Amino acid sequence: MKRVIVCGFGFMGQNHAANIFLHPDLELAAVVDSRPKAEIRPVKGNIATAEFDWDRLNDIPFYTTLSEALEQCPSDAVLIASPTAFHVPLALEAIKHGKNVFVEKPLCFSLEEAASIQAALEGKNLVFQVGHCVRFLQEYKLLASAVRENQYGKLKSLKLTRMTGTPNWGVWKDLQISLVSTAGPLFDLNIHDIDYALSLTGEPDEMTVQIRPESETMFQTVWQYRNGTAVQIEGGFIKPSTLPFRSGFFAVFDHAVMEFDSRFGNKVVLSTETESSEINTKAERSNYVEELVEFASAMETGSPVQCNAEEAIRTVRCCGELKNLLEKPAQCVNV
Repeated sequence: MKRVIVCGFGFMGQNHAANIFLHPDLELAAVVDSRPKAEIRPVKGNIATAEFDWDRLNDIPFYTTLSEALEQCPSDAVLIASPTAFHVPLALEAIKHGKNVFVEKPLCFSLEEAASIQAALEGKNLVFQVGHCVRFLQEYKLLASAVRENQYGKLKSLKLTRMTGTPNWGVWKDLQISLVSTAGPLFDLNIHDIDYALSLTGEPDEMTVQIRPESETMFQTVWQYRNGTAVQIEGGFIKPSTLPFRSGFFAVFDHAVMEFDSRFGNKVVLSTETESSEINTKAERSNYVEELVEFASAMETGSPVQCNAEEAIRTVRCCGELKNLLEKPAQCVNV
């Protein structure tokens, strides 16, 4: 049984705590939040997440700093779900105390911060995983398998989309949201598809980016590869805030096309040279549970995790490059 301290008890922290309760080999050791326990209430976000009996928290110790929790509460790991600005200092403190770390995406905003994480991990046999949860969705796992196994021939093109109404809940109410701000969709929302594309096709040989006409917080980036493959990633925040979240992909292979649209449920449409069919992708466990299962297994057996520090840093670097391109008018032309 591995004991986990959850640091940050907002929307995602509560979701992870609920999933820890579901895992037979994990135990919620403590919660860290800047607010006193009496002031913490259930938080909802823009997607459905796990729920648990709030009374189960009665016996869980709460601390206002990670230092207190690490000093007073026996633990094996720290799960960081705080605002991104606190990810690096909290991760460094956990690493210093010899704890395995699961940290929500994005890992950080800059390569300087990333370098400090790499240096801290050097020579330590610790599990370090970043919560790029899209890799654990059944639809995206199905596509990844088809690409890696060359199931339908070469991947010729891939379009990834992800958008939602401009958020006006929680801390978002107080933020000035822009496409290139660290509190914008590039680092918060579309980083999921950026990470997924990098895991699937690697870093592009050429990359362009454009602002979409629908909104200043919508963008489109096109990646070109020397082997001829093209990847297009688009999306962002768009008004009104009531617009439901949606995501999907359109993948063209030599001998098939795979499509997914989250608005139409858990299914992938596969069109081959002989037929078009629907593949049921409804999973017994959520992608958030799946990533924790991998984290727990890595702690127990030493098995590798998909979203390690190196891969997360690569994603941060790519987001930074896109941000720089968007801030240069000569290289950023409206669609």
